[in-house]
Amino acid sequence: MISIIVPVYKVEKYLDICVQSILVQTYKDFELILVDDGSPDNCPALCDAYAARYDCIRVLHKKNGGLSDARNAGTEIAKGDYVTYVDSDDYIAKDYLEILYSLVSKNGADIAVTGIEIFDEGEFPKGNGEIKEYIYSGEEALEKMLYQDTIDTSACAMLLPIDVAKKFPFPVGMYHEDELTTYKYYSSVQKVAVTTKKQYYYLQRTGSIMHVFGKTSMDELDAADNLVHFCEENYPSIIPAAESKKFSDYCQVFLLSDDIKKCYPEVYDRICQYLRVKKFQILRDKKCRRKNRVAAFILLFGTGALRVVNKLIKK
Repeated sequence: MISIIVPVYKVEKYLDICVQSILVQTYKDFELILVDDGSPDNCPALCDAYAARYDCIRVLHKKNGGLSDARNAGTEIAKGDYVTYVDSDDYIAKDYLEILYSLVSKNGADIAVTGIEIFDEGEFPKGNGEIKEYIYSGEEALEKMLYQDTIDTSACAMLLPIDVAKKFPFPVGMYHEDELTTYKYYSSVQKVAVTTKKQYYYLQRTGSIMHVFGKTSMDELDAADNLVHFCEENYPSIIPAAESKKFSDYCQVFLLSDDIKKCYPEVYDRICQYLRVKKFQILRDKKCRRKNRVAAFILLFGTGALRVVNKLIKK
């Protein structure tokens, strides 16, 4: 059986789409655990109504503790052999579970991963292009994740053995919890099966705290540093991949705010020093994604040039 864990907090507008996409799955051997994370709106009642109507749904009501805490609480009560996480403002394709389980069973894999379609509020997913499948060792999967090549850092769009999920809980009280967790999954298993078919639909909500500078940005920088440190201690051969991911994250945080130099001078210096030092390494590393290498080239003309080009692209 597969346990699907959905943390629920202030998502009245989106919850039904998420739940209905799960209920119509072609693979039927699953339980859906709705974790009401102390939601102050009508979500707790909605969750109870779903559970009263559908035998496959269980509800856990808890005090608000954040996404990580809610996922961890759901994982602890899960009865499945495998677990997958779905955020309550996202939804999944009807054969999401079937494809994930097929990847595991036909390849003897420990973990299965599908593609993710990111779309903005008011838009609709565009669907798939060319679909490919890959089989990686745990270390290869980790390297691919760090190079942002076929595997994302997301803990969603993944089928995970329940014992692995319980061994590596999400860090409570931190943003970028996936980036602080999924690398542990890959480093602890032997085989990972991946399809590029986009089966998970991720809604990029307007006004998300992930798109403004704040604690989430600081956690992103620290998570990137942590990945490099982890590889230095455990996988020296893929340190360049971790540096590539760190370079990407540092660029992203740098471009979030024009006022970062004025309002957060220490953070600004931290980012700029790293980008200045690593731009040449990124340019030389042919495994880095094109976006990183282009940014590294622009940085040859200074951090100001990177900000100018980014603004021109967004116009």
